[in-house]
Amino acid sequence: MVFHLLPKHNLQASCFVKRWLIGFFLVVFCLQIFRIFTLNATYDQGLFLQEIWNISKGRLFESTLASELSAKVLFENDVPTIGYRHLAQHFTPLLIIWTPLVQLLGVWSLPLIQVGLITFAGWTLFLLGKEYLPPSLAAWITCSFFTTATVIGPALENFHDLCAIPLLTFGLLLGISRNNKPLYLINALLIPLVREDVGLLSFSIGLWMMIRRPGWRSLGCGLCLYSVIAVLIITNTLMPIFGSELTDRFMQERFSQYLDGQKGGTLDVLYAMLSNPNLVIKEIFTPFGSTFRFLLTLALPLAFMPWLSVDSWLLVLVPLFVALSSQGGNALEVSLRFVLYLVPGIFAGTIFWLRHRPNILKYSLFSRFWKICLIFAFAFALIGNPHRSLSFIIPDSISPWVHIPIQKQIKRGFDARRVINAIPSNASVAAETHLIPQLAMRRILLRFPENYTYQDLEGKINSVDFIISQPGFNIDYSPAFGHHSRWAINSLERLEELYSSGEYGIIYCNSKMLLLGRGHETKPLLKECFLNEVSKARKSLDYLEE
Repeated sequence: MVFHLLPKHNLQASCFVKRWLIGFFLVVFCLQIFRIFTLNATYDQGLFLQEIWNISKGRLFESTLASELSAKVLFENDVPTIGYRHLAQHFTPLLIIWTPLVQLLGVWSLPLIQVGLITFAGWTLFLLGKEYLPPSLAAWITCSFFTTATVIGPALENFHDLCAIPLLTFGLLLGISRNNKPLYLINALLIPLVREDVGLLSFSIGLWMMIRRPGWRSLGCGLCLYSVIAVLIITNTLMPIFGSELTDRFMQERFSQYLDGQKGGTLDVLYAMLSNPNLVIKEIFTPFGSTFRFLLTLALPLAFMPWLSVDSWLLVLVPLFVALSSQGGNALEVSLRFVLYLVPGIFAGTIFWLRHRPNILKYSLFSRFWKICLIFAFAFALIGNPHRSLSFIIPDSISPWVHIPIQKQIKRGFDARRVINAIPSNASVAAETHLIPQLAMRRILLRFPENYTYQDLEGKINSVDFIISQPGFNIDYSPAFGHHSRWAINSLERLEELYSSGEYGIIYCNSKMLLLGRGHETKPLLKECFLNEVSKARKSLDYLEE
């Protein structure tokens, strides 16, 4: 059995885990590179790249892509603006750390950061496990960490600020386990600075320290106070300086059921929850099927041991409450970045539960059960094709059938790079969402067809220099995914409108790519190509609708 093949000695266990770490990093990093090159990475990948690139140029947290998601653009029909700071939506000061790497590696830096942080978090988990468990058991828990959808999914997702959470949390818990106060304090200080709502996780950790770690009660109380103060100051004082997105958009998306349609911040939502406990209880347990599957998936790779652990429940108490009590299609999605609020508590809590049962693998029945659970968890993670990372093997849809062969995906990557490289690096561009990551290292970049105009620093409205479109990309996915069909239709309508107005001319045209330039004159052959490609795309969409 696999359990009996695990190393029993410390050195052997370390080598075993290192091989897992190297394998995980290489496979996931290569898949991330493949996603970007074949245009399967999308909007957020470009947003964070543009934001960090702007930081390296002295324009702290600036992003026109983030501006497109502001309340003024989404709800008041304003145009995106230069100088908008993403801090209005998410307070992420730790992103500054990555500016040198972005300057050095460009678009390929973010996969390295994300996969590297999650991989190193696994090593820190192993070190934490060895503080309480035999090396073989600590090694097996670490391997479980790398084979679950709750880790594989966020590692393969578009870049996100939450990728630092597991490393910082395991580092904090390791500091407590080793009675290393500097290690604890560094991680405790940084966790709430990852993002404005991560203080909810550190509050849970502080609560756990007060209840389960008598020698750390005073520091646990301090962590709770620091977390509450940080969240309140950031969300109620700092973020409103840069925009009203927290109250106008994010709280409405997640907690409008408590606010009765009114605008509100964190304190308003908290007061509304306290005033209506029956609604809170209803939201936590309904829909029951989704809640049950969510809890099941979280604990499956660890044979459901986390839900037997008081430590697990305490460590995830507040972020789990937020996940279950909020609304939205991705609140209970185990392959998205939000699940990383829960992953550290699930695995660390299991370690703390197993320290009183260090010989559990000697029970063959339980060993077999754990192995089966792990196999199922890993299979579900792969079958789900997280973030289209395995689309060269797994179809994006079976009914109707949608599968883009790997050779076609690679070819469209080369085709896109050829045209993208011809666009000046200082030019303003509007591009469809799948092209944004490879264009993001520029000050002005917008998502097409949603936007192609922006407001400059003087308040003047301008049109972008170039528009780049791939109608065929979205048409390929349209049979199964309605949003791709809508993107293709809207893009075609906007392209025809801009061309007919004379504001834009055709610079490049073939069956794969269209490039329009503001003020450019269109040659007859390019005009004929453009009209033919638009006509073919429309016929394809009409055929799909039939």
